[in-house]
Amino acid sequence: MPKLTLMAYFMNNDELLLNEFKKAIRRKAHVIDLDDTFTHKFDFVVHRFEEVLKTTGPSIPPNRWSYYRIDLFKAGSGEFITGIHKFKTQKNTLLVIPSRIVTSSKNWAPDTTGYVVLFNIDFFLQNNFSHKYIEGKRILHSSIRPYIDLTDKQAAEITVIFEKILKEKASTHKHKDELIALKIIELIIVCERFFSEEQFFEDNAPSIDIIKKFVDLVEINFIHERSVAFYATQLNVHPNYLNLLVKKHTQLTAKESIQNRLLLEIKYLLHSTNLTIKEIAHQLGFTDPNYFTVFFKRCEKMSPIQYRSSFV
Repeated sequence: MPKLTLMAYFMNNDELLLNEFKKAIRRKAHVIDLDDTFTHKFDFVVHRFEEVLKTTGPSIPPNRWSYYRIDLFKAGSGEFITGIHKFKTQKNTLLVIPSRIVTSSKNWAPDTTGYVVLFNIDFFLQNNFSHKYIEGKRILHSSIRPYIDLTDKQAAEITVIFEKILKEKASTHKHKDELIALKIIELIIVCERFFSEEQFFEDNAPSIDIIKKFVDLVEINFIHERSVAFYATQLNVHPNYLNLLVKKHTQLTAKESIQNRLLLEIKYLLHSTNLTIKEIAHQLGFTDPNYFTVFFKRCEKMSPIQYRSSFV
């Protein structure tokens, strides 16, 4: 049997990667940027989601990574905040998270099952596939609502692809990485089709462009600018129209979307720094620390102190 390279060893050692992920998200860093804190680099990995939860537990603090991520949840549920989006998964939820988008999740039901695949552009380039298979897909952009609920028939189609990826990864066949890359391209194309059918990409192209600009503006300004009027002015639209568009495409109001990004930042600081509650409130522009606590408790159903202690 040929000697495995170090990269191949890490790619095939699922338990090692899962434990490394657990250590990375529990580590006290200034920012939970997994590109910096994750020791063992890889270009692709696939897991059954229930195995991930056995390692991480029911809550995963805010983090970002340079990988694209596709999940299918077959059963159970969990609560996500991904960028400006806040939602709850259920049976047959399909989730696509673009590279470098801040994400957190919590309250995973014990019976949650499904799949998760992470990949980057290098995985395709190393296997002689063009980057166009990634860069041209709208589901991999932050302006698209990152989840849809599939029919049983659609979920079965996605399940077959995930199972083939898992089977091929466990094999010792020659050129298996090329075949896995092909299956991930198939997964991306099928996901793009399902998302497009639900969100009408072609018909809504002008609106999606405004949403993308809104998301980019929120990312830059959310700490100091939280009024819908500010963002509407920057986009040269009426606040009511901006609210209408954001509600249509994210199922949340523009104000809720801004607050979700702020909430992610609060959770970042609570988990990853030793700043006091008062210091975090001040850093994020809350003049009254009591209102800061009320805001967090209204969103998370627990106090900032309780959230911080849940990761100790």
